[in-house]
This record gives sequence, structure tokens and C-alpha cells, in this order.
Amino acid sequence: MARRTVREEIDELERSGTLTSAQASTLRDAPQWSLDANELFAYLGGLIASIGVTWLTIALFQDASPMSIAIGMLIVGVAIGVGARFLHRPNTWRARLAEALGVVAIGLVAGGIGIVLAESGLRSEHAANIVTGICIIVGASAARRTHFAGTIVYVVATQVFVAALIGTLNLEDALVAPSLFVASGAILVAAGTRRIGFALASRVVGTVSYVLGAFTVAVMQDHVSTAVVALVLTLGLFLASSKMLKLETIVGGAFGVTLTTSVLVSRVIDDQAIQGLAIVLIGIGMVLAAGAVNKKRRSA
Repeated sequence: MARRTVREEIDELERSGTLTSAQASTLRDAPQWSLDANELFAYLGGLIASIGVTWLTIALFQDASPMSIAIGMLIVGVAIGVGARFLHRPNTWRARLAEALGVVAIGLVAGGIGIVLAESGLRSEHAANIVTGICIIVGASAARRTHFAGTIVYVVATQVFVAALIGTLNLEDALVAPSLFVASGAILVAAGTRRIGFALASRVVGTVSYVLGAFTVAVMQDHVSTAVVALVLTLGLFLASSKMLKLETIVGGAFGVTLTTSVLVSRVIDDQAIQGLAIVLIGIGMVLAAGAVNKKRRSA
């Protein structure tokens, strides 16, 4: 049976008498989210202050050694983090502002640690792996307790970790590289289906990573087999999105299937007109298949 929308659930509760007409109307008209003027000015002030701190840091350390810059980043990051902790007040706009400052603090501290490790003789890719690995753990553990900070941290760190890992293992020209982005994308999409703050960011970034990785698999080598593998991967995302019913994954999955289908057809068929006809027929077939599935669901 197809899942019902929020509006359909409200209509059902209204018909059953669980909600009054006035309560149902209030729920239908309620905004998805809201911000008051104080919160907007607080975010603007925090953004301006962050830019000012960055500007000041650049001015003070423009002629300094990398280690001095790292120490400065660590000091500023810890100071902002401590300030965010004192600013935090649960269930208020100050909590979200504190989270925004916390993300800035984590970025500065992570960058500072990365520079220290690199200056100590560690390869930059290894330093990035260590730092982003820590950030993934910290962000993932905090994602359930924060509005957005934990999710932002582990989403960004995951993509940087994968890129650094590819460089560390010298996989730039191997199919393993896009496969890692497919895997990380799948993990982020799956994480975005859980009850975490700002799950949308995890699903969107995960979907983009997955689709781009699958498309790279399709075009990286001029083989039919790689195009078939890419098509299977994107079909998997599209089928999963039909279960999740999240618009961003549905759109991403559909876009990925379209791209990989085009690549596969171009590998199998040489004539451009026949290629276009084949793609049209595949599209019509998918529409008919979708209609049959929906009909079966309704009858069930």
C-alpha cells in the first residue's frame, strides 16, 4: 500500500474526529520552518564576526610559518568553540547560532591539526585522512543531538576523506576511485533516512556523490560492461528512492538512470537516430512498468 502524505494523514484524522476542523486547518497552514528577526540578526552577526576573524587571522599570519598559522588556527578555533559552548541555550535560537559557530571552530581546529601533522613530516593525504576520520566520528556521534552541526561536519568530512584516500592509494585512474564515491554516497543517503539533524544535507550530498561516481564508472572506460554496471548502480538508487519517497533521491536516481542509459545505448548502437529511438523506447517501458507497479499496489 502506498504511503500517505502529511496532508492525507491530517485529512484522515479530521474525518475520524481526532482533530477538529480548526486544528486540521492550523496544521495544513503551518510553515515547515520559521525564523524570527532576532535569530536572523544573530546569524548575520555571527557570519560577519567569522569573516572578521578570518580576515584578522590572515593579516596577522600572512608572513608567518605554517606551524605558526596552525597554532593560530588552533587557538582561534578553541576560543570560538568555548564561546559557542557558553552561548548555547537549549531549544532557543542561541542553540542554533552556537552550532554554527561550533562548525567554524571544528573547521579551524581540524585545519590546524592537519597543518601540524603535515609539518611533522606526514604526507598531506595521510594527515587529511586522520583529521577527516576524526571529524566523521565526531560529526556522526553528534548528528542526533544537534540541529545541523553534526550532520554538516560528517557530510563534508566524508567527502574529503574519500578524496584524500584516493590520493593516498594513487587510485585516480582506477575504477575504484568513483566506486568509493558511490559507496560514500550510499552511506550518506542511508544516514539521511535516520532521525538526525538536517538529514536533507546528508541525502542531497550523498545522492550527488552516488550519481557522479556511477556516471564516472560508466565513462571512465570505453566498455559496455562498465556502462551496464553504472546503470545497475543508478537503478538501485532509483528503486531505493521509491521506497524512501524523498524528492532529492528520486530526482537524483532518475537523472543517474537517464545518464547511464544514454551511455550504455551509445556503446551498443552506433547510429545516432537509432540511439535516440532506443532511449525513447526504454523511457516508455519504464513509464509502463511504473504504471503496472502502481496498479498492483493499489489493488493490494
